[in-house]
Amino acid sequence: MSNRSVRSLTASRGRGNGGLMATTQRMTLQATQRVQEGTRPSRRLRRQGMIPAVLYGKKTPPVSLLVDRLEFTKFLHGRHGEHGVLTLQVAQDGKPVETPVLLKRLQHDPLHGEVTHIDFHAVVLTEQIRVKVPVVLKGDAVGVKQDRGMLEHFLREVEVECLPTSIPNQIEHDISQMKIGDAIHVKDLAVPDGARLLSDPEGVIASVLMPKEEKVEEVPAEAVTEPEVIREKKPEAEGEEAGAEKPAKDKEEKAPEKGERKEKQ
Repeated sequence: MSNRSVRSLTASRGRGNGGLMATTQRMTLQATQRVQEGTRPSRRLRRQGMIPAVLYGKKTPPVSLLVDRLEFTKFLHGRHGEHGVLTLQVAQDGKPVETPVLLKRLQHDPLHGEVTHIDFHAVVLTEQIRVKVPVVLKGDAVGVKQDRGMLEHFLREVEVECLPTSIPNQIEHDISQMKIGDAIHVKDLAVPDGARLLSDPEGVIASVLMPKEEKVEEVPAEAVTEPEVIREKKPEAEGEEAGAEKPAKDKEEKAPEKGERKEKQ
C-alpha cells in the first residue's frame, strides 16, 4: 500500500505466540496547504467540496490546510470515531511530510450537520497527553429488566493520560448485575495498561433509579346544577306594551284633526 494514498492503513507488527500480532494501528489522511484565508474564500472552498483546517501543536506553528470532504467522511467511518492518533500527510516543496496528530476539534454546520472546520493537534509520540475517552455501558441491568427501574447515564466521557499510541477507543463497563440503587463511579472503571484516569474518582457514571410512580389524577365530581326554571312573563309587561301602543294610536287619531282644520280654513 502506497504512503501517498489519500487514505491508507499502517500497522507495525510484532511476533508473538508463533504468529503476527498488530501492536499499533494508525490511519493516514492527506491534506494540502491553504493559501487563501478568510470567510468568503472558505465558503467558496466548502462549496467545492473542501473543508478548511488548521494544524498546530506544542512544537508546531499553526498551518492552514484543506481536506477533501468526501475522503474525510470515509476516513471517519473507517476509523470508527474521532479518537486516537492519525498520520496527517501534507505536501511541502513537492514532498509529503507526515505528522502524528489528534482530531482536536470538529465544527459542524448547525443546520445540515456537515463538518465545516477541523483542528489537528500535532503530538509527540513519546510524550504523555491528556484526552477524553467515551464510556460505553454493556449489558442490561437486572434492576431495569426485572424491577422496571430506570438507568441514568451521567458521565459519557472520562479524561485519561497516556501516550498517543496508547489511547483507548473507548472504556467499557458491564452493568448487567446492577440493581435498583446501585451506581457506577469513575473509580470502578478498568482502564487499559499505560493509561491513567484523571477524572474525579467519585464521579457518577451511571445509576439505576426507582421507577417513577404514575400519579392517577382524581377527577372531581361534576357539580350538580339546578334545572333552569323558565318563568312566565308578568301581566304588567303586557300592560306596558299596551301602554306603549296607546300613544301611537293617539297620534294617528290626532293626525286627521289637523286635516280637518285645513278643510275648515
